[in-house]
Amino acid sequence: MSSRPGIGTLVKPEGERTLSVGVKALRSVLGAAEAVGLDASALARAHGLAPEELRDPDFRLSYRRWIALWDDVVERAGDPGVGLRAAEALTIGHWDVMDYVVASSDTVGDAFHRFSRHFAVISTAVRHVLQVDEKEARIVREHVPGAAPHRVATEFGFANIVLRFRTLAATPWSPSAIQFRHPCCAEIEAYTRIFACPIQFRAPHDAIVLPRAVLATPMRGAAPELCAVLERHAALIAQKLPPAQASLVERTRHALALELHGGAPKLAAVAKRLGLSARTLQRRLSEDGFPFRDLLEKTREELALRYLEDPAIGLAEVGSLVGFSDVSAFYKAFRRWTGSTPGQLRERSVS
Repeated sequence: MSSRPGIGTLVKPEGERTLSVGVKALRSVLGAAEAVGLDASALARAHGLAPEELRDPDFRLSYRRWIALWDDVVERAGDPGVGLRAAEALTIGHWDVMDYVVASSDTVGDAFHRFSRHFAVISTAVRHVLQVDEKEARIVREHVPGAAPHRVATEFGFANIVLRFRTLAATPWSPSAIQFRHPCCAEIEAYTRIFACPIQFRAPHDAIVLPRAVLATPMRGAAPELCAVLERHAALIAQKLPPAQASLVERTRHALALELHGGAPKLAAVAKRLGLSARTLQRRLSEDGFPFRDLLEKTREELALRYLEDPAIGLAEVGSLVGFSDVSAFYKAFRRWTGSTPGQLRERSVS
């Protein structure tokens, strides 16, 4: 890894906490540059980004350098709306695990909760808070201390959310309003085309406002563009499918694997999937010598090890796939399971 100042670094979760974005966010900016006729390779070189770093699923760029890259693209392109257009150009599947998490959710509300919980895979500098009252829901974009809001990045982020959630929902929907703290800088037509609702500039917060009823809108399931992603993860879970006459322990392990994408599975949710009460499931597992908590830990460990065999899945994404919304918590658990970090184990497997 180069030590030149200003170059993106691979952020180690067990090391110093650095505000960063994942490599897919980095690729999206370079894709935006290419879409407006800029030389993306030359742009990457100008910002000290090596080709092998752009191919590395675990590479993370500091948030400050990501913002500098956006500023450079806007200046070179002479297009203040480039963030909006970049979001329109991204196909379903670009965000890989995040798109899978959203697509596999039951409702728009469930998808927003999962999106917020796993957003650190995309960026550790920003979080999205879902606020709900009797009539409205608001997805408020907040920046952690040390991360300054950025107009183009915010517009890019909101356009991504609305376009993706709209595409993956079973019925069309639009926000009630989009609120930006910054003034209008791009052509208003670009905003209205994407968001299909009133746009409020110089608002107190950056927020997507929608009728509360939209949260209950079902998701239509996986889009065809997600097949490659779904097959990769489904194949790993399929290896754990229990036979027709499987034991309760085997059936519980499979139910756990299916529930993990929504976070740490709850006993009640797993029991419901198996057609049992939580108390009955807990008792019968304990009688078989596999308490629920121990079985959950073992299932997470085995799936994490299988996901790590696929070099296309980033380490933070592995954590999300086995139910961890916090990367550091995943690293801590993985060290407890194996005595090493996910990165160390992956390095040993390819050496």
